[in-house]
Amino acid sequence: MITASLGNGPAATETPSERPLRQWAGRLRGRYLLAVDLVGIATAAYLAVALRFDRLGAPALVPAFPLAVFLLLGVRTAVNIRFGLYSRRWLHASVPELERIVGAVVVGSLATMAIFYGAPALAGTSWADGFPRSFWPIELLLSVAAVGGVRFGIRAVTDATVRRGRAGVAIGRPTLLYGAGETGTLLARSAKRNPGSGVLPVGFLDDDPSLCGGIVAGIRVYGGLECMERAVAETGAQALLITMPSAAGSAVRKVVDAAIALNLEVRTVPSMTDLLDGTVDAYRIRPVRVEDLLRRPMVANCGSGAEEIIRDRTVVITGGGGSIGSELARQVYAIGPRRLVLVDRAESPLYMVQRELEMRRDRAHAHGEIEVHLANVASRAAMDRVIAATAPSVIFHAAAYKHVPMLESHPSDAAYVNIRGTMVMLDAAAAGGVERFVFVSTDKAVRPCSVMGASKRIAEMLVADTARRTGRPYVSVRFGNVLGSTGSVIPLFQQQLEAGGPLTITHPDMTRFFMTIPEACRLILEASALGLDGDVFVLDMGEPVRVIDLARDLVRLTGRDPDSQPIETIGLRPGERLHEELFYDTEKVEPTASQKVLRAIASPPPMDVREHATRLLAMATGDREPELGAALLDYVRISEGVGMTMPPAPCDEKDGAEVDLLAIQLGRWGGASPSGHGLAAAEEPAAYMPAPAAPYSGEDAQ
Repeated sequence: MITASLGNGPAATETPSERPLRQWAGRLRGRYLLAVDLVGIATAAYLAVALRFDRLGAPALVPAFPLAVFLLLGVRTAVNIRFGLYSRRWLHASVPELERIVGAVVVGSLATMAIFYGAPALAGTSWADGFPRSFWPIELLLSVAAVGGVRFGIRAVTDATVRRGRAGVAIGRPTLLYGAGETGTLLARSAKRNPGSGVLPVGFLDDDPSLCGGIVAGIRVYGGLECMERAVAETGAQALLITMPSAAGSAVRKVVDAAIALNLEVRTVPSMTDLLDGTVDAYRIRPVRVEDLLRRPMVANCGSGAEEIIRDRTVVITGGGGSIGSELARQVYAIGPRRLVLVDRAESPLYMVQRELEMRRDRAHAHGEIEVHLANVASRAAMDRVIAATAPSVIFHAAAYKHVPMLESHPSDAAYVNIRGTMVMLDAAAAGGVERFVFVSTDKAVRPCSVMGASKRIAEMLVADTARRTGRPYVSVRFGNVLGSTGSVIPLFQQQLEAGGPLTITHPDMTRFFMTIPEACRLILEASALGLDGDVFVLDMGEPVRVIDLARDLVRLTGRDPDSQPIETIGLRPGERLHEELFYDTEKVEPTASQKVLRAIASPPPMDVREHATRLLAMATGDREPELGAALLDYVRISEGVGMTMPPAPCDEKDGAEVDLLAIQLGRWGGASPSGHGLAAAEEPAAYMPAPAAPYSGEDAQ
């Protein structure tokens, strides 16, 4: 016996006599298939005439039969080559391949008939007269059987070899598949062909009552959720695989709870946004994550608007090594840009994303050039070079510092990267004639009580100001927390669970808006095509989620009892508050063409926002941190205070005193200015640089 081990699953067995058979089936293509097709086409033509006259010797009685066969052999060969029937591997032939075969045969028949009857009409001859017209539909059906039979026979030989290799051997864990739709069917077949995946499908569960008791992919469908216990008892299943990539989190939660109650190991296929490259197989299953319990029902994929601004164009993504930037890169690359340019200062993450995208290109899941630039977005000279060299049509600006408590102690870094970096990118884009600019913002920019939130709000105003000056669709996209990003709460909880310690939360009532990274990036792409000059888009985040509930869900998914897991409350950290907001009170919210993207209509930013931003940057020297932090917050509150019906909300851990606007106007920021805000006049800062070891592709930590 020969043993073939794949992945981490048990080994599949294959006899010496089976191995050459499978290898022969896999290599039967090209000139061999052409020779087989020629024999099949001639045989189909002979049988068509024989069936028409109900006698085997009938072809000899039809004078034009040899000419018809000659035309069929020539035309079908040319058409089959054109349809790629000799340049494909047929080990996994399925419905798309069958459609291609039928199309080739139909086109071949029509072309042959046109020549067969058209040539004598033009030449004035009568040799086609009396030829049976019923020959053509009969020959077409027989040719489909001949051409398709050989190719699907290759797959049948391959599948039969795998099944014989598994005979008498328990390969993989007996697994129930929840979801008998297209994804479940594809995965069941993949698991059968690839025993090394460790999945042995023994039954389906599906909420569609019409499927109950039926057979899908050779596997019985037991019923819905209420039939899970019976299915486990009858099949001996040890695991449950959720094959519903577009299901809502509430539906996933019910299935997970029922499976855990039966002591089943629960796994899932990736969400639909993770399957943009179209691959579904048994090797892509993974454990259920907390974000699977929170995902919303999928809406349509990126519409034609997003494709129009990305396909066959050059796209620049800053912060390309971060969680948001890298996922944007994946989704943009799947759409098909002519060139994708990634910019980041963190070399290792940037390299890893580059390699991942190159692997997708090598596997023909995507096309287009991939270009990376190790550069600082706050360097005008560097960004001018990037824009001049690449001439992008659209820029997605995701580079930022986002860790709230850390930036409270480092406001100069926040200002340098989040404000100056955005200003530099906007100036370079405007000077380079970039058509579209999309700034990735945060819900912490709404009535901010943190340095990070204030810096992002000022960046939003700079985007709107540049759009006002250029008349171009430069927009901001605002959303809440993303699950699983670097430095966020989920990885922290996982580390604490692995260490065996208690989980730590800041407050039992703290809530946050959560969204998965793929969904957020998909909606960013949709918003990018909707924007007019200066628009602020807000992603529909659903309802806020209590962080403590998120922690309990994570404990449950590890197989532990949430009630027995110690959870400690450590109090709010600097810059944090209990609840976040998505809109200012003065913003008018209206729907857009995208179901989950809202437009926030607000008053335009101050005309002198760039002047004030420049003066704030002049304070970003590293030795005036408390003063700069207060100045950032004060400027945002003053700018948004005009027309507000209530004072800005302070951070929850502060005393709630209202901002003394008069003191600010009298010069708290160290010197009077023509604007009356007390900002000292300054040139564009050049002295301060954040520590080079700290990349700006990090993510928000809660």
